[in-house]
Amino acid sequence: MFVTGWFADFFRLVWGLSYWNTRKSWFRLRRGHAACPCQSPSDSGRPLETHCDAVVHWAKARRFQRVCPLLVETPGGWRCSAHTADVRPFWGRAFAYYGGALATLYLIGAIAAFIFLRIVGYPVNIIQVTWPPSWHRVGEARGWFFLDKARKAFASNRTGEALLYLSNSYEFDPSNYAAGLTLAKALQSGQPVPSNRIYERLFREHPGQRETTAEEWFRALVARGDFTAIQSLARDRILDGTPHASVWMRALVFATRQSRRADELRDLRDSPVPAAAVWRPLIETELLFLGGQDAGARARLDGTDWRRLPPYGVYYQVSQLIALGDVFAALDQLGVGAGQLDSETRVALQLSAYARQGARRPLDQQVDQLLGSKLSLPVVKILSAQLIRQPDPVILDRLYARLQREPIPFTTDSAGIYFSLLCAAGVQGDWIKFQDIGQVISNGAGLTPPLYAAVEAFFRGESTSSRVVSVLPALPLPIEVTYALIERYPGPPPGPLKSSP
Repeated sequence: MFVTGWFADFFRLVWGLSYWNTRKSWFRLRRGHAACPCQSPSDSGRPLETHCDAVVHWAKARRFQRVCPLLVETPGGWRCSAHTADVRPFWGRAFAYYGGALATLYLIGAIAAFIFLRIVGYPVNIIQVTWPPSWHRVGEARGWFFLDKARKAFASNRTGEALLYLSNSYEFDPSNYAAGLTLAKALQSGQPVPSNRIYERLFREHPGQRETTAEEWFRALVARGDFTAIQSLARDRILDGTPHASVWMRALVFATRQSRRADELRDLRDSPVPAAAVWRPLIETELLFLGGQDAGARARLDGTDWRRLPPYGVYYQVSQLIALGDVFAALDQLGVGAGQLDSETRVALQLSAYARQGARRPLDQQVDQLLGSKLSLPVVKILSAQLIRQPDPVILDRLYARLQREPIPFTTDSAGIYFSLLCAAGVQGDWIKFQDIGQVISNGAGLTPPLYAAVEAFFRGESTSSRVVSVLPALPLPIEVTYALIERYPGPPPGPLKSSP
């Protein structure tokens, strides 16, 4: 009976705090025109003599004092301590009770949520859960939690599970750049459309990371052979005044040659932005080459001071001269503009020039210098790209022998070495080396048997596709090696240049 009465009075309190204060507020507002809502009308209305009608149905009258402290206990029972005219509401008391109850319920819920999140494994603290301005930290914690689970799933080769965790991570915390970038990279091969959407969102929402985003996005696009998208991305980066404008200009020229669409080059040529204007001589020369006007293009190639352009200008002039077969002029210009190029680029151009000329002795001397230093990814990258563009079994034998004498463990960092050599051996048709290198990669979990078989079938000419981009997304290659492979295996012959000048 006690419990029933307590519960009944509790609900009367919850209701009464608003009900009786509202009625007494109306009584005060309608002074002289409304009857007192809580005093017995048959009593005198004087203090300590008048009964309280509001407390009639309460199990214990004392509990009604929480609603109205005017109720007091007298020798004659519970009476109102105020004159009828002085009956008034106590909204402050009502708000205090309501506020305290809500705060208590909120705190209980927050603590329960905190306990649940910690049991699940989310790295949250009690402040992040209970303090509303810190609630976004809970989403961040959930994002990092699923990102960690995704990494563990990838490490265990549970790719489908890892992708689900990554999606959850980025959904819970869209501000998590690491989660978004990892998801975009994971989707770039099998699901290019959602991957591009994520890259675009990262590019837009994280301006401080645009260079990194653009670089990773470019790697995904070039591996898939999406040259139109590369052209748009490269043009935008050049117009943004990126400090790596030479890299993006080379990407734009490369993609234009592959797509045979010159719209982006023309837009850049016609742009008044200073970051674009500096490239106008190169763009006009390239457009002449693309249009088949070799004589005019060569005149511009010889008549322009390419050292006034960013570093890619010198690279462009020398590489074009090599492609035209004028190796002596190329080497002369390389000597003049060598100060604008890094050592890797200079060596790569020298190798290309010597191989194109058939100058065996200087070619071997250059290879000797490279192999005389510690074997590293830059060395293997330079030689592999050269071997892909101009196969040479002697240089391949020397490079492979050096790797056998000084083996490098297969890791994420060294994967580019082995994949570059694998492609160089495939281009050469040296299947013994190809299989030996493939075995090292497979043992290191770098390629699954089906992917290895697909790569081998491509280089043997047994694949259904003649475009190397059909296998490139599975190969973690340096960009220079990727360029060389696409140039060697572009697919069907390109058509005429599209779009009018």
